[in-house]
Amino acid sequence: MKKQLLMTLLALLSLQGIHAQSRYESYGLFDHLGVGVSLGTDGIGFDLAAPITDYAALRAGVSFWPKVKYTNDIKINDNNPLIADHVDLEAKLNIFNFKLLADVYPFKGSSFHVTAGAFIGKKELASAYNTSTFIKDPSKYGRLGLKLGDYRITTDQAGNIKADATVNSFKPYVGVGFGRAVPKKSRVSVSCDFGVMFWGKPKVGAMTRDDWGNETYHQFKHTDLDEYDDEDLKDALEIAEKISVFPVLNIRLSGRIF
Repeated sequence: MKKQLLMTLLALLSLQGIHAQSRYESYGLFDHLGVGVSLGTDGIGFDLAAPITDYAALRAGVSFWPKVKYTNDIKINDNNPLIADHVDLEAKLNIFNFKLLADVYPFKGSSFHVTAGAFIGKKELASAYNTSTFIKDPSKYGRLGLKLGDYRITTDQAGNIKADATVNSFKPYVGVGFGRAVPKKSRVSVSCDFGVMFWGKPKVGAMTRDDWGNETYHQFKHTDLDEYDDEDLKDALEIAEKISVFPVLNIRLSGRIF
């Protein structure tokens, strides 16, 4: 009798363990929480993730690029003797986005996922400004400006200019990947994503002034520049006008909090 009772208890405990394991492995609506750190073409990312079912999960977080700087010198097309022949420019990235993504796992037991969502952030993608004056006497001629084609970029009284490259603040995203946003078989896992961010055609603009002194914000196209302007600058504008989507490739380290 005691032996039968012991066997019955062991069987019940075994069934309870199987039930608990099944409940643990099967995800429900926001019953688990994961945290992730990613690195890729969209920058450095941090996010929180929660499952909806075994077949879907939501991720919310931020991604950004460090403020990387790039320097170059450009040739100036201007016959004014008060303007220098070359000017040193410095460009700086300014990428910061919030992201909301939904992962769908179409195959049971597989970590392959299809992702859709959006990145929402700053319009300004990068900015450029001069680090050497192109006006030979900026204290006296600080409003001469930098001539590009038929336009003259406005300067401040010290002879400084600023131009910026902008994209859409709302950027839809679609992609595929491998790995779970919230790990199932372990506390920590690695996943990867491949996709595209639709950010619209980048626009390069600056404050400009016409011959009558009227100031407007003008978005430049490579066709605005003429044969005497800097070739590298024209090539950069032409390339930027064609890039309406941005490829996203990243690797993500995920951890399950509970």
